Amino acid sequence: MGAQLKKVNTSISSLISGNHLVIRGNSNLKFGIALETFTPPGKSPSKDSIVRMARTAETLGFDSVYVWDHLLLGSRKVFPVLDSLTTLSYLSSATSKLKLGTSVLIMALRNPLVLAKALSAIQIFSGGRLVLGAASGWYEREFRATGVEFNERGRIFEDEFQLVRRLLNESDVNYSGRGIELEHATILPKSSTPIPMLIGGYSDQVLKRAGKLADGWISYYYTPDDYEDSWKKVKKSALESNRDPSSLHSVDIIPLAISSTFEEADRISREFTASYMDLPKNTMCTPDSSVRGNLSDCTAQIKRFEEKGVEELVFIPANYDIELVERAGNEILPTFLN
Repeated sequence: MGAQLKKVNTSISSLISGNHLVIRGNSNLKFGIALETFTPPGKSPSKDSIVRMARTAETLGFDSVYVWDHLLLGSRKVFPVLDSLTTLSYLSSATSKLKLGTSVLIMALRNPLVLAKALSAIQIFSGGRLVLGAASGWYEREFRATGVEFNERGRIFEDEFQLVRRLLNESDVNYSGRGIELEHATILPKSSTPIPMLIGGYSDQVLKRAGKLADGWISYYYTPDDYEDSWKKVKKSALESNRDPSSLHSVDIIPLAISSTFEEADRISREFTASYMDLPKNTMCTPDSSVRGNLSDCTAQIKRFEEKGVEELVFIPANYDIELVERAGNEILPTFLN
């Protein structure tokens, strides 16, 4: 009997919170929080709120925070947006353990050398905590404003993705194309920790690109079943490119709403999505992906994401309510974290 108890105690740990016994599981699932770095018209991102939420997430055991990326969003009705990399640079000094991610950086809008130089500096000052989620983009107005051919964005993105990786990890880089000439280019100093580079997007072409080139795939508003279907395509592409699919990282970013009933949390999540988000058309992105309901509902839904291959689940707290982060950290994460 004593040996059996010892075995149980080595496989799980427990913690007392108030009068509740919370059992910590053996899950490898990681959790992150999306920060309010853009807002609808009439509101503005708050530096203090962003820092407070990041620090709260770190204290409660979340693994990462992610920021959004746009240069321009909206015209007559402008969506205020903070620069993603500048924000992460600031957060690198406001936190000490969190991974700092972009979801997703519109890479083609930036000069690759200038971008690589900025990424390298953030990686150094953060102590190797940067995660680059990148994509080809969808908002044509930004491309016109930066002089980048919108209809060629997929080809430009793939080319730049590979060039930025070379600049971050190699020396003596040579390149010629798109009006850019690099002759024996070397970025110094370099961090000793490589920056994970994930690709975001939904089309079969994008999923194939992620498996072929990236360190993983980052999605948004995908249900567990839809995520599994696309993740299989990413892994298939990796195999076809003679890469190990098990080395790739899978991330899904979804809303979180906790309430006393599923119906109430579902309403909160859908209203938040309608006021904040413009879900991409011709994709499987849906508010149905939300983790919502009471604590039991949320835990069951999270387990479904894990079963379907998601390795990192990033919550967008409905209305960016910090109480949701606190509840998730105190009442949900202990069920999964070792």
